[in-house]
Amino acid sequence: MRVLLFFLLLVPGLGGCGRGGEVARKEFQLTLRQGALPADQQVIRVHQGDEVILRWTTDEPRSIHLHGHDIEKQLTPGAAVAMWFVARATGRFPIMLHGQQEGDEPILGYLEVYPR
Repeated sequence: MRVLLFFLLLVPGLGGCGRGGEVARKEFQLTLRQGALPADQQVIRVHQGDEVILRWTTDEPRSIHLHGHDIEKQLTPGAAVAMWFVARATGRFPIMLHGQQEGDEPILGYLEVYPR
């Protein structure tokens, strides 16, 4: 009996694990136009432990960076680019557009990761 209880506590998804919910896969379609996201795409909300996929399209060549997860992607017009990660840390993380010049890095939006 003790072995079964120990196993249920260690294996994610079994026995509840005290997580308060199932881990979800969250996908978002993000459309970057003239270096900006539409207002309804500027805040992405997920929960800790979620598998997250941000699918980007753009009208101009761009480089974007998701802080807190250290993911950077090059975007080109006509090609969808995916950022895949597991949201491990909670908090509010800026998504920045990397510019051609030093200091030219506007914030496109935010990833908000809430605890389970």
